[in-house]
Amino acid sequence: MSWVTIGFIAASPGEAPLELILRVGDPGGLFSPYSSRPEFEALSALSSVRDLPIPKAYEHSDDPSILGAPFVITQCVHGDTPTPWAGADERGETANQSLGHDFADALGAIHAFDWTYTPLAEWVAGSEGPITPQTTALHETHRWVRHANLGVGPTPPQMHYAMRWLEAHAPEAERITIVHGDYRVGNFLQQSGRITAILDWELVHLGDPHADLAWAGLRTFAAGTTRIGGLIDRDVFYSRWQARTGLQVRQDVVRYYEVMVQFKMAAMLMGAMIRVQTGCSRDVRMAAMGFQLTSTLIELNKLIAEAA
Repeated sequence: MSWVTIGFIAASPGEAPLELILRVGDPGGLFSPYSSRPEFEALSALSSVRDLPIPKAYEHSDDPSILGAPFVITQCVHGDTPTPWAGADERGETANQSLGHDFADALGAIHAFDWTYTPLAEWVAGSEGPITPQTTALHETHRWVRHANLGVGPTPPQMHYAMRWLEAHAPEAERITIVHGDYRVGNFLQQSGRITAILDWELVHLGDPHADLAWAGLRTFAAGTTRIGGLIDRDVFYSRWQARTGLQVRQDVVRYYEVMVQFKMAAMLMGAMIRVQTGCSRDVRMAAMGFQLTSTLIELNKLIAEAA
Protein backbone atom coordinates (compact mmCIF):
# COMPACT_ATOMS: atom_id res chain seq x y z
CA MET A 1 0.00 0.00 0.00
CA SER A 2 3.04 2.26 0.04
CA TRP A 3 6.29 1.67 -1.85
CA VAL A 4 6.08 -0.83 -4.72
CA THR A 5 8.84 -3.38 -4.08
CA ILE A 6 10.46 -5.32 -6.92
CA GLY A 7 13.32 -7.82 -6.87
CA PHE A 8 15.68 -7.93 -9.86
CA ILE A 9 19.14 -9.02 -11.00
CA ALA A 10 21.63 -6.41 -12.26
CA ALA A 11 24.29 -7.76 -14.60
CA SER A 12 27.37 -5.92 -15.86
CA PRO A 13 30.09 -7.31 -18.18
CA GLY A 14 32.99 -8.74 -16.22
CA GLU A 15 31.25 -8.43 -12.83
CA ALA A 16 29.21 -10.83 -10.75
CA PRO A 17 25.43 -10.26 -10.99
CA LEU A 18 23.86 -8.34 -8.10
CA GLU A 19 20.59 -9.38 -6.50
CA LEU A 20 18.83 -6.10 -5.77
CA ILE A 21 15.58 -4.56 -4.55
CA LEU A 22 13.88 -1.63 -6.26
CA ARG A 23 11.40 0.39 -4.19
CA VAL A 24 9.21 2.89 -6.03
CA GLY A 25 7.11 5.51 -4.22
CA ASP A 26 3.63 4.96 -5.64
CA PRO A 27 1.95 8.39 -6.17
CA GLY A 28 -1.24 6.83 -4.83
CA GLY A 29 0.48 5.19 -1.87
CA LEU A 30 -0.30 5.51 1.80
CA PHE A 31 2.27 8.23 2.54
CA SER A 32 2.63 9.96 -0.82
CA PRO A 33 4.05 12.26 -2.03
CA TYR A 34 7.31 10.41 -1.45
CA SER A 35 10.98 11.27 -1.33
CA SER A 36 13.66 8.59 -1.59
CA ARG A 37 16.26 10.80 0.07
CA PRO A 38 15.55 10.06 3.78
CA GLU A 39 15.65 6.27 3.39
CA PHE A 40 18.77 6.38 1.20
CA GLU A 41 20.65 8.80 3.46
CA ALA A 42 19.72 6.93 6.64
CA LEU A 43 20.79 3.54 5.26
CA SER A 44 24.00 5.03 3.85
CA ALA A 45 24.91 6.73 7.13
CA LEU A 46 24.10 3.68 9.27
CA SER A 47 26.08 1.33 7.01
CA SER A 48 29.15 2.12 9.13
CA VAL A 49 27.53 0.71 12.30
CA ARG A 50 29.00 -2.65 13.16
CA ASP A 51 26.60 -5.59 13.42
CA LEU A 52 23.53 -3.52 12.48
CA PRO A 53 21.49 -5.68 10.06
CA ILE A 54 20.39 -3.30 7.31
CA PRO A 55 20.48 -3.61 3.51
CA LYS A 56 23.16 -1.73 1.60
CA ALA A 57 21.79 1.26 -0.32
CA TYR A 58 23.09 1.63 -3.87
CA GLU A 59 21.17 4.44 -5.58
CA HIS A 60 18.15 6.69 -5.36
CA SER A 61 16.41 9.53 -7.16
CA ASP A 62 13.35 11.74 -6.80
CA ASP A 63 13.42 12.65 -10.50
CA PRO A 64 10.10 11.37 -11.97
CA SER A 65 11.52 11.39 -15.51
CA ILE A 66 13.53 8.23 -14.75
CA LEU A 67 10.93 5.73 -13.51
CA GLY A 68 7.87 7.93 -13.10
CA ALA A 69 8.21 8.26 -9.31
CA PRO A 70 10.88 8.45 -6.58
CA PHE A 71 12.87 5.25 -6.16
CA VAL A 72 15.64 3.67 -4.11
CA ILE A 73 17.75 0.59 -4.95
CA THR A 74 19.16 -1.58 -2.18
CA GLN A 75 20.80 -4.92 -1.63
CA CYS A 76 18.47 -7.93 -1.54
CA VAL A 77 18.58 -9.66 1.86
CA HIS A 78 17.06 -13.08 2.37
CA GLY A 79 14.67 -14.11 5.11
CA ASP A 80 10.99 -14.21 5.97
CA THR A 81 8.86 -11.61 7.70
CA PRO A 82 7.12 -12.57 10.97
CA THR A 83 3.67 -11.01 11.35
CA PRO A 84 3.09 -8.77 14.38
CA TRP A 85 -0.32 -10.26 15.19
CA ALA A 86 0.46 -13.98 15.41
CA GLY A 87 3.16 -16.59 15.39
CA ALA A 88 4.87 -16.04 18.74
CA ASP A 89 3.88 -19.50 19.99
CA GLU A 90 4.72 -21.26 16.73
CA ARG A 91 8.26 -19.87 16.63
CA GLY A 92 9.12 -21.26 20.05
CA GLU A 93 10.81 -19.64 23.03
CA THR A 94 14.37 -19.98 21.75
CA ALA A 95 13.62 -18.18 18.49
CA ASN A 96 11.55 -15.51 20.24
CA GLN A 97 14.38 -14.77 22.65
CA SER A 98 17.09 -14.54 19.99
CA LEU A 99 14.88 -12.40 17.76
CA GLY A 100 13.97 -10.22 20.75
CA HIS A 101 17.62 -9.67 21.65
CA ASP A 102 18.47 -8.77 18.04
CA PHE A 103 15.41 -6.49 17.92
CA ALA A 104 16.48 -4.57 21.03
CA ASP A 105 20.17 -4.42 20.10
CA ALA A 106 19.49 -3.14 16.58
CA LEU A 107 17.25 -0.36 17.87
CA GLY A 108 19.89 0.58 20.42
CA ALA A 109 22.51 0.75 17.65
CA ILE A 110 20.29 3.05 15.57
CA HIS A 111 19.66 5.38 18.50
CA ALA A 112 23.30 5.41 19.61
CA PHE A 113 24.54 6.50 16.17
CA ASP A 114 26.06 9.99 15.97
CA TRP A 115 24.33 11.52 12.96
CA THR A 116 25.64 15.06 13.49
CA TYR A 117 28.54 14.70 11.04
CA THR A 118 26.53 13.05 8.28
CA PRO A 119 24.11 14.41 5.65
CA LEU A 120 21.34 13.71 8.16
CA ALA A 121 22.36 16.88 10.00
CA GLU A 122 20.46 18.83 7.33
CA TRP A 123 17.23 17.24 8.57
CA VAL A 124 17.37 19.37 11.72
CA ALA A 125 15.88 22.31 9.83
CA GLY A 126 12.41 20.71 9.88
CA SER A 127 9.23 21.95 8.21
CA GLU A 128 8.15 23.94 11.28
CA GLY A 129 11.54 25.24 12.35
CA PRO A 130 14.54 23.51 13.95
CA ILE A 131 14.08 20.09 15.51
CA THR A 132 15.37 20.42 19.07
CA PRO A 133 14.83 18.48 22.32
CA GLN A 134 12.20 21.06 23.21
CA THR A 135 10.29 20.98 19.90
CA THR A 136 10.57 17.41 18.63
CA ALA A 137 7.34 16.10 20.19
CA LEU A 138 5.35 18.99 18.73
CA HIS A 139 6.97 18.49 15.32
CA GLU A 140 5.83 14.87 15.32
CA THR A 141 2.32 15.67 16.57
CA HIS A 142 1.77 18.25 13.86
CA ARG A 143 3.20 15.97 11.19
CA TRP A 144 0.41 13.46 11.85
CA VAL A 145 -2.20 16.18 12.25
CA ARG A 146 -1.38 17.19 8.67
CA HIS A 147 -1.50 13.59 7.46
CA ALA A 148 -4.95 13.07 8.99
CA ASN A 149 -6.18 16.37 7.48
CA LEU A 150 -7.69 17.37 10.81
CA GLY A 151 -10.20 20.15 10.32
CA VAL A 152 -10.78 19.24 6.66
CA GLY A 153 -14.13 17.49 6.54
CA PRO A 154 -15.65 15.31 9.29
CA THR A 155 -13.15 14.41 12.00
CA PRO A 156 -13.66 12.19 15.07
CA PRO A 157 -13.69 14.51 18.12
CA GLN A 158 -11.25 12.14 19.83
CA MET A 159 -8.56 13.10 17.31
CA HIS A 160 -8.91 16.78 18.21
CA TYR A 161 -8.83 15.93 21.91
CA ALA A 162 -5.73 13.73 21.49
CA MET A 163 -3.97 16.44 19.48
CA ARG A 164 -4.54 19.01 22.25
CA TRP A 165 -3.44 16.48 24.88
CA LEU A 166 -0.21 15.80 22.99
CA GLU A 167 0.48 19.51 22.59
CA ALA A 168 -0.17 20.19 26.29
CA HIS A 169 2.02 17.33 27.59
CA ALA A 170 4.91 17.40 25.10
CA PRO A 171 8.12 16.28 26.91
CA GLU A 172 11.66 17.45 26.28
CA ALA A 173 13.91 14.83 24.70
CA GLU A 174 17.13 13.87 26.42
CA ARG A 175 18.80 13.36 23.05
CA ILE A 176 17.80 13.77 19.40
CA THR A 177 18.50 10.53 17.53
CA ILE A 178 17.62 8.82 14.29
CA VAL A 179 14.07 7.50 14.72
CA HIS A 180 13.14 4.60 12.43
CA GLY A 181 9.47 5.55 12.58
CA ASP A 182 7.98 2.09 11.97
CA TYR A 183 10.11 -0.16 14.18
CA ARG A 184 8.03 -3.26 14.88
CA VAL A 185 7.69 -6.96 14.26
CA GLY A 186 6.70 -7.26 10.61
CA ASN A 187 9.34 -4.82 9.43
CA PHE A 188 12.36 -7.07 9.65
CA LEU A 189 13.54 -10.25 7.94
CA GLN A 190 14.71 -13.28 9.90
CA GLN A 191 16.36 -16.62 9.31
CA SER A 192 16.67 -19.35 11.96
CA GLY A 193 15.70 -16.98 14.76
CA ARG A 194 18.12 -14.18 13.87
CA ILE A 195 17.29 -10.84 12.24
CA THR A 196 18.90 -10.49 8.81
CA ALA A 197 17.65 -6.99 7.92
CA ILE A 198 15.66 -4.09 9.40
CA LEU A 199 13.32 -2.87 6.63
CA ASP A 200 10.77 -0.14 5.82
CA TRP A 201 12.64 3.11 6.51
CA GLU A 202 10.12 5.37 4.76
CA LEU A 203 9.17 7.18 8.00
CA VAL A 204 12.74 7.72 9.26
CA HIS A 205 13.39 11.12 10.85
CA LEU A 206 15.20 12.83 13.72
CA GLY A 207 13.43 12.91 17.06
CA ASP A 208 13.03 11.39 20.51
CA PRO A 209 14.05 7.68 20.57
CA HIS A 210 11.15 6.99 22.95
CA ALA A 211 8.90 7.18 19.87
CA ASP A 212 10.45 3.97 18.52
CA LEU A 213 10.28 2.31 21.95
CA ALA A 214 6.58 3.13 22.19
CA TRP A 215 5.72 2.01 18.65
CA ALA A 216 7.57 -1.29 19.02
CA GLY A 217 5.79 -1.92 22.31
CA LEU A 218 2.20 -1.16 21.33
CA ARG A 219 -0.32 -3.81 22.35
CA THR A 220 -1.41 -3.97 18.69
CA PHE A 221 1.93 -5.57 17.79
CA ALA A 222 2.26 -7.85 20.83
CA ALA A 223 0.55 -10.94 19.36
CA GLY A 224 -1.73 -11.15 22.40
CA THR A 225 1.15 -11.19 24.90
CA THR A 226 2.59 -8.65 27.35
CA ARG A 227 5.96 -8.74 25.57
CA ILE A 228 7.49 -6.26 23.15
CA GLY A 229 6.34 -7.49 19.74
CA GLY A 230 5.37 -10.79 21.31
CA LEU A 231 9.11 -11.57 21.49
CA ILE A 232 10.81 -10.27 24.61
CA ASP A 233 9.93 -9.11 28.12
CA ARG A 234 9.72 -5.34 28.33
CA ASP A 235 12.32 -5.07 31.11
CA VAL A 236 14.85 -7.14 29.13
CA PHE A 237 14.21 -5.12 25.98
CA TYR A 238 14.72 -1.84 27.83
CA SER A 239 17.82 -3.11 29.61
CA ARG A 240 19.54 -4.13 26.37
CA TRP A 241 18.53 -0.85 24.71
CA GLN A 242 19.92 1.16 27.62
CA ALA A 243 23.21 -0.75 27.53
CA ARG A 244 23.64 0.05 23.84
CA THR A 245 22.59 3.73 23.94
CA GLY A 246 23.76 4.93 27.34
CA LEU A 247 20.29 6.45 27.79
CA GLN A 248 17.71 5.65 30.43
CA VAL A 249 14.15 4.72 29.57
CA ARG A 250 11.83 7.37 31.00
CA GLN A 251 8.54 5.63 31.68
CA ASP A 252 6.50 8.83 31.64
CA VAL A 253 7.93 9.69 28.22
CA VAL A 254 7.21 6.18 26.94
CA ARG A 255 3.59 6.62 28.04
CA TYR A 256 3.40 9.99 26.27
CA TYR A 257 4.76 8.47 23.05
CA GLU A 258 2.38 5.52 23.33
CA VAL A 259 -0.40 8.07 22.98
CA MET A 260 1.52 9.79 20.19
CA VAL A 261 2.05 6.67 18.10
CA GLN A 262 -1.53 5.48 18.62
CA PHE A 263 -2.60 8.92 17.37
CA LYS A 264 -0.21 8.35 14.45
CA MET A 265 -1.87 5.00 13.72
CA ALA A 266 -5.30 6.65 13.67
CA ALA A 267 -3.93 9.38 11.38
CA MET A 268 -2.67 6.69 8.99
CA LEU A 269 -6.13 5.14 8.86
CA MET A 270 -7.79 8.50 8.28
CA GLY A 271 -5.25 9.37 5.59
CA ALA A 272 -5.95 6.10 3.80
CA MET A 273 -9.70 6.73 3.82
CA ILE A 274 -9.26 10.28 2.56
CA ARG A 275 -7.07 9.09 -0.34
CA VAL A 276 -9.81 6.73 -1.47
CA GLN A 277 -12.62 9.25 -0.94
CA THR A 278 -10.83 11.95 -2.95
CA GLY A 279 -9.90 9.59 -5.80
CA CYS A 280 -6.15 9.62 -5.11
CA SER A 281 -6.22 5.85 -4.67
CA ARG A 282 -8.42 2.98 -5.82
CA ASP A 283 -6.78 0.44 -3.49
CA VAL A 284 -9.58 -1.48 -1.76
CA ARG A 285 -7.19 -2.33 1.10
CA MET A 286 -6.86 1.35 1.92
CA ALA A 287 -10.63 1.73 1.90
CA ALA A 288 -10.90 -1.24 4.28
CA MET A 289 -8.55 0.44 6.74
CA GLY A 290 -11.50 2.59 7.76
CA PHE A 291 -12.99 -0.39 9.60
CA GLN A 292 -10.05 -0.26 12.04
CA LEU A 293 -10.54 3.38 13.06
CA THR A 294 -13.09 2.83 15.85
CA SER A 295 -11.01 0.21 17.69
CA THR A 296 -7.90 2.36 17.20
CA LEU A 297 -9.62 5.37 18.80
CA ILE A 298 -10.86 3.21 21.70
CA GLU A 299 -7.26 2.15 22.34
CA LEU A 300 -6.19 5.80 22.07
CA ASN A 301 -8.67 6.66 24.86
CA LYS A 302 -7.21 3.91 27.04
CA LEU A 303 -3.63 5.06 26.49
CA ILE A 304 -4.44 8.68 27.35
CA ALA A 305 -6.06 7.49 30.59
CA GLU A 306 -3.03 5.32 31.40
CA ALA A 307 -0.62 8.16 30.68
CA ALA A 308 -2.60 10.47 32.96
